[in-house]
Formats: sequence, C-alpha cells, structure tokens
Amino acid sequence: MSTSEGAAVIDRETADGARLALELMLEEWRLPPEGWVEIAELLDELSTAVAAGDAAKVNALTGELDEWSGSRVTRIQGTGDGRMPLPEPDRERVVALVHALKPDSPPGGPHTAPARRT
Repeated sequence: MSTSEGAAVIDRETADGARLALELMLEEWRLPPEGWVEIAELLDELSTAVAAGDAAKVNALTGELDEWSGSRVTRIQGTGDGRMPLPEPDRERVVALVHALKPDSPPGGPHTAPARRT
C-alpha cells in the first residue's frame, strides 16, 4: 500500500492537522541536534501510521509534534544557540509526508522516504 492510499482513509481534519505541524517544522523549527534525533523517531512512527491509514495514531503523533512546537522550538529569529533547521534526509521525509496527506494526492503517488538508518 502506498502512503497516499493510506492517507485516503485518514479524515481530512486529522490529515490537515498533521500537514500543518509538518509544514511548520519545515519552515520554522530550529532544534539542537539531539532534538532532531527524537523528531526522527516520531517521523518513523508517523510514516508508518500514514501508510497504514491509522487516523488515531496520526492524530496522537500530531499531538506529540505540537508539544515539540511550543517552548522547545526556536523560531527562525535568534538561532545563535546551536539550534539548526531540520536535517536534509528528514526534510525529504517530511515533504513526502506532507504530500501524502494532501487530499488531492493521487493513489499510488509518491511513497514516503524510507526510515532513516542509524
């Protein structure tokens, strides 16, 4: 099953919430490297949930991402503290997830990028 096919069974509200969290991560988040390690683990779980069409899990993981977006994340301004944007391999995975969660994403479309190897 492609991620797009799984996303088709996820309700629009859940998909929209996940997409918003992921888009903010791409555009604004700055974390220390160890923070991105934790986020990569959440992305693994989110990719699996989207591929399975598990709306409840997608919703729960979106909630975890929302918690990260609060006080733990530095916005683009004031990044002189060792925080960095989303690393490139994870950036590609997030872009694929955003695409997979779009309501107009065709079945059989792009798959999410494979899980990161550690």
